[in-house]
Amino acid sequence: MSALLDDIKNVSMLSNKNMKIDKDFQQLDKYYVANGLVEITIGEYQGLGYYIVKEPELTPDEFRLYRDILEELRYRAKPDQQILTDPLGYLEKALKNTIGELEVASKVYNSKNKLFYYLKRDVLGFGPLEPLMNDPEIEDISIEGVGKPARVFHRRYSFYDWLHTNIVFENEEELNNYLIKLAHMGGKHISTAYPIADVMLPGRHRATLTFSREVTPQGPSLTIRKFREKPLTICHLVKHGTISSLMAAYWWILLENKAFLMIIGPMASGKTTLLNSLAMLLKPNWKVVSIEDVAELNLPHPGWKPLVARHTYLIGENLTEIKLFDLVKLSFRERADFIIVGEVRGEEAYALFQAAASGHGCACTFHSSNFESMVNRLTSPPLNVGLGYIDLISNVIIIKRVAKSSKQAIRRVAEVDEVISPHDYIKIFTWNSSDDSFYPNDPYELIEKSIELKHIAETTGLSEEDILAELIERKTFIESLVKHNILDFEEVTTQLRRFYYRRYGRNE
Repeated sequence: MSALLDDIKNVSMLSNKNMKIDKDFQQLDKYYVANGLVEITIGEYQGLGYYIVKEPELTPDEFRLYRDILEELRYRAKPDQQILTDPLGYLEKALKNTIGELEVASKVYNSKNKLFYYLKRDVLGFGPLEPLMNDPEIEDISIEGVGKPARVFHRRYSFYDWLHTNIVFENEEELNNYLIKLAHMGGKHISTAYPIADVMLPGRHRATLTFSREVTPQGPSLTIRKFREKPLTICHLVKHGTISSLMAAYWWILLENKAFLMIIGPMASGKTTLLNSLAMLLKPNWKVVSIEDVAELNLPHPGWKPLVARHTYLIGENLTEIKLFDLVKLSFRERADFIIVGEVRGEEAYALFQAAASGHGCACTFHSSNFESMVNRLTSPPLNVGLGYIDLISNVIIIKRVAKSSKQAIRRVAEVDEVISPHDYIKIFTWNSSDDSFYPNDPYELIEKSIELKHIAETTGLSEEDILAELIERKTFIESLVKHNILDFEEVTTQLRRFYYRRYGRNE
C-alpha cells in the first residue's frame, strides 16, 4: 500500500490549543499564512515572546464530517499512479468522491476549504506543525518534551530568541507517533532500539528526532531546521549589513584563485548561509563538489555535484555506512575545481586539508569562536590535522549573531583573518559594533594589508595595481546590484554569468 494511504490510516486529530490572551499581552504583529486560512499573532507577555497560531475552526458538525471523511478515505481510497505524480490532486479527487458517496455535498459547500486544509495538513503535510512549516519567517522549530509548547525562531523577532507557541503535544504516545511519521517522511526509521534520527524531510527541511525517553528524560523531542527554498545571495548579505561590498569583492578574488576559506562561529550564527552565498561566486564553468552529513546547501551552479553521507542502522555493522571522510576522498577522483564541506567535525578534516594541499579550492564551516580555538580543535582528536597544514588556510571568517539592542539581534562577520602560521595571523577586516561598520572599506588599504592578494598578484603575473582594479570593479559591480535591488538568487546568478562572459568571453 502506498505511503499516502498509510498516512491516511495514521492521521493525528491533534489541533492547536485555544490560548486565552491576557489583557497585558502586547501584540507586536499579525499576519496570515496558508492562503489566508491561518492567522499568526506575535506578541510579548512578561518578557517572553509568543507566536500564537489560529487555524480555521471546525464546528462540531464539521469536525464529525471531517472524521467521517477520513474514515471513508482510510477504507475506500485506492492507490493509483496519481499518488506518485500528483498527491495533492489525488487527495482532492478522493475528497470529492468521498463527499459524493457520503451524500453530504450540501453540508460541506461552505466548509470545503477548511476541510481540505485539514486533510492536506494531516495527510500530506506536517500535521499540527504545518502552520509553522508554511511560515517563511520561521528558521527553526523545537519541541523539548511532552506537555511543553513548541517553540520557534523567527527571523524578524530573533531578539526574543525562541518564541513560545500554543502548539502542545500533551500525550507521549501522540508525540512518538508524530516522530515516527516524520522519520518515515524522510525515509528513515526511529524506535526504542534506534531512538535518534537525523532526517531530511520533504522540502529539504532538516529534522533531529529523539524517540520516547531513551535519551531524553523529558520525553520525545524534535528540532527542525527549515530549508530556504530561495537561498540568500551575497547581495542580500551586503544589503542586510552582514558583510561589506569590499569583503565580498575580496573573497570573490580569493575563490577565483582556489583559496581555502574556513567560516567559523557558534551555532545558528549564519555560517552555512554565508558559505552558500560565497559559493555562488564560483566560476560557472567549474566543477563544484559539496559534501554534507545532511543536505543543506543549495547552489544555483551548473557544475554543482552534491554528495551526502549515508548512515546505517545495522547493529555492529558499518560496512554500508558512507562517512564524510569517504566522500572527501571520493571527491579527489571527481576532478573537482572546488570542494565544499558543509560542516567539518571529524576525520574528514584531514582529507580536506589534503585536498587543499593538492591544489583544490576549498571552503567549509566549523564550530569555533576565534582563530586560537579553531587551531586547537583542528589539531586535537578526532580531527587530528597536523600543525604544518594550518597555513594552508587562506582565510578565517568569524561570523556572529549579536544583540544590536534589546529589540534587535543581527548577524555580522566580526573578523576576517589571513593565516601566516599556526600561531600567527593578520586581521584583514574587523567590525566596529559601536557604529555597525566594517574596516577597512577602502580597496587601497586592503591591498596594503593583505598578504593573500599580494600572493595572488605574484602567482598570476598581475601587478598590485591590477589586483586593485579587480577589487574596485567587483566591489562596484556588487554595489550596483544591491542599489538596483537585484537580490534574488536567480537574478544574481544571471548577472554573475554575464560578468564572467564579458570578462572571459566564450571560454566561460
